[in-house]
Amino acid sequence: MQSTQQRADDAISAVQSTQQRADTAIGAVEGTQQRADGTIGGAEGLVTRIDPLLGRYEQPLTQLAPSVQRLAETLDPHEVEALVGLVDRLPTLVTHLDEAVLPVLESLGDVGTDVHDLVDTMRDIREVVKGFPGSRLFRRRGRDEIADEDDEGAQERTGS
Repeated sequence: MQSTQQRADDAISAVQSTQQRADTAIGAVEGTQQRADGTIGGAEGLVTRIDPLLGRYEQPLTQLAPSVQRLAETLDPHEVEALVGLVDRLPTLVTHLDEAVLPVLESLGDVGTDVHDLVDTMRDIREVVKGFPGSRLFRRRGRDEIADEDDEGAQERTGS
């Protein structure tokens, strides 16, 4: 009977040892479950915040997808580098446009009026000069000198 008692005691010890290991495993599972619950809660919060944002961009992104795909297929690395360089230089370019180019373009509207006024003034001066005695002689002499200068310039260009 003593051997049966011993075997029963050994079995009870084994059951107790198994129960302790099961309790330890259950404790580990409970810790894992708590960490998983925390992770799921964080993911739910993230999804709650991002879902409306993604909803707003879904249609535009869907419409842009073919263009972005085409751009990705045709864009070379050197073109990307050139684009990055252009974007880097945009602030300077815009500053120069605002400070130098646009003011000049705006003033070009007055050039036609200024040239017209200059032509009118030259006509008035011509009329005044025509009224001076001997003005034909001065005009002829001026034409002759201009013709001589033109002949000399032509000879210099041809090397004669």
